[in-house]
Amino acid sequence: MHFHKMNLTGVCFTACTCLLFSFTSFSQAQAQEDSTIEKVTHLPVISVGQGVMNFIGDIGYTHLNQPFTARSGFQLEVQHHTSSRFSIAAFILSGRIFGEEKSLLRTLNFRSSIVAEGLMFRFDFSSKNNPRQVLIPYITAGVEYLFYHAKADLKDENGNTYHYWNDGSIRNIAEDDTGAVNAVKIHRDYNYETDIRDANIDGLGKYRQGAWAFPIGAGARFRISSRCSMHFSSVVHLINSDLVEGVSSKSVGDRKGDSKNDKIVYSSVSFRYDLSAPRDVESRKKSKVRKEDVEHIDFNALASEDADHDGIPDVRDDSSATPQNNKVRDNGKPVDADDDGIPDYRDKEPNSPKDAVVNTDGMTITEEMIEQKFRQDSLAALPALIEYVQSYDRLTQRNPNIAIRDAVRPNGLPADISIIPSLYRRLDRDLNGIISPKEISLAIDEYLAGNSPYSVPEFYNLIDFFFTQR
Repeated sequence: MHFHKMNLTGVCFTACTCLLFSFTSFSQAQAQEDSTIEKVTHLPVISVGQGVMNFIGDIGYTHLNQPFTARSGFQLEVQHHTSSRFSIAAFILSGRIFGEEKSLLRTLNFRSSIVAEGLMFRFDFSSKNNPRQVLIPYITAGVEYLFYHAKADLKDENGNTYHYWNDGSIRNIAEDDTGAVNAVKIHRDYNYETDIRDANIDGLGKYRQGAWAFPIGAGARFRISSRCSMHFSSVVHLINSDLVEGVSSKSVGDRKGDSKNDKIVYSSVSFRYDLSAPRDVESRKKSKVRKEDVEHIDFNALASEDADHDGIPDVRDDSSATPQNNKVRDNGKPVDADDDGIPDYRDKEPNSPKDAVVNTDGMTITEEMIEQKFRQDSLAALPALIEYVQSYDRLTQRNPNIAIRDAVRPNGLPADISIIPSLYRRLDRDLNGIISPKEISLAIDEYLAGNSPYSVPEFYNLIDFFFTQR
């Protein structure tokens, strides 16, 4: 009987594969008839995967939201190559399932081998032809024929039948038997030796150990390369039978189950290889510039092009947007005579002191100027303070030594964080005993964003301390 079942398994999978390749051949013939269609290969997509099977039925677990006890499964899939969002594949799935139930009412167990063959239809929610699409979610549904062969562990290695007593022990004689006083404790060997159908425990006879089933699920494909990808999926197999574990509503005594059909949940990770997709190397070759594409380009003219007409070709111009009629250096950057970071053509103070803090117009800004405005009107002076710290940031980016110089306390005073009021010490991030312009800038950003821990008076006292700490 087992030999016959495996032969039937091979016949079914062969039939599914032939159907798939017949569909592929038909697609090729259609493409050949239309001369406007680009000639492409139609080799299949091969997928192999490993996963876990969880059984939902009359023994053990009966609902999806209950915990599972899983066994491994393996799936091989041959998919028809297609560039659309729909695809079809022939597959074979094999593995094992098992269930255990031990309660005050009954104690049952089973283990079954599973082999399923069928066709699976898949719909991708994203286009497979977009190379930038890395993660492609999909849904899947299909039809299959599923074989099962359930066995149970009913006897120990010596042939003693298990009898479960109310005290939790297992004995060789039933608890209500007249000879129960002579019962001996035995232990399960977890060897599933009893063929449930052949034992005819429930008087069901030689029922068919196979049924049609309908797999429905969802997953996502993670693209590794043009040909390789990984599939992560979970599929529920709705079986048109209630006898996968050998227990149904027609069973007798404490073995009687419900009338619901059995289900198997298969969650897996599989590796997918597309034999028809272009290799990454081939794609790179196609992207290479061909000689005929560039033979008419005048590279000499490109090399001498000068977009801002400053006399420096764009290939050597570090500032290709300098307004016309302005002096530039050899690298195309506009002249900055006082080296304050503001080019002369928009510098309103062309002779700023060395390392001066200047605004975007090149005008010097000092702490004394900002402090004076702050004393006159603290609220109105806030934009000027922001402009100062932004200008200071630009200066330190051009010359990082400025920040190091300003971190030294004046008059030779030692760096002492205790000089800063405790309320504001959190702002001294470098712990040098001084709240620097960069640190006060962060405090201002906090305040304007509404994330400052300081009240309005505390914030303005902070600004006041910033000016008086030097």
